[in-house]
Amino acid sequence: MEFQKITHEEEKSFPAFNNHLEAREYFKQYYMDHFTYKNKKEKGGQEIFSYVLVLNAEAYRSGQEKLARFEMVDGTDFSASFQTIDIYEDGSIYIYR
Repeated sequence: MEFQKITHEEEKSFPAFNNHLEAREYFKQYYMDHFTYKNKKEKGGQEIFSYVLVLNAEAYRSGQEKLARFEMVDGTDFSASFQTIDIYEDGSIYIYR
């Protein structure tokens, strides 16, 4: 199953989340294994959890493998294969477009 990038209109329909765990569970329930943890960072004293929504598993896997080998990656195919979603401790989200 492949997904499309989350649009601004779709984002407006998401419920308000009270914390990171609530938001993560919402996305995991809908996107299942296509929603994966990437890393954690801190900004302004608040933890931000970055996730990747994999839209095209083959292109994403291939791009990740090439990056790991320090090879050139086809930017268009690879960048279109995923969407990054940041979830803040307080449940607010930022979706990269």
